[in-house]
Amino acid sequence: MCYAACQEAFEWWNSSTFWCQKGCDLSRGRMSDPLFREEADNMCKMMAASNYALKDFENLDEVDDKRIHATMYPVNATNLYKACLAGVRRQRY
Repeated sequence: MCYAACQEAFEWWNSSTFWCQKGCDLSRGRMSDPLFREEADNMCKMMAASNYALKDFENLDEVDDKRIHATMYPVNATNLYKACLAGVRRQRY
């Protein structure tokens, strides 16, 4: 169900779909416990920081706007983190 929600969230050619599905995988079974939900969030931060070098203005701990849109591409660590977090949020409790 989470994978289908990721397919609907992004355009079909957008690679953010893949990262959203990774967020589904990271959060599986963690959504009902607040501590595990925070752990899934931290795993998304770690994955985004390890795939892209953080720029001076990027701080994944203080991302105010976590909204996504269909054509948001994962071209930097913040966008990749938002795409991964979209998968975490689409997981059912």
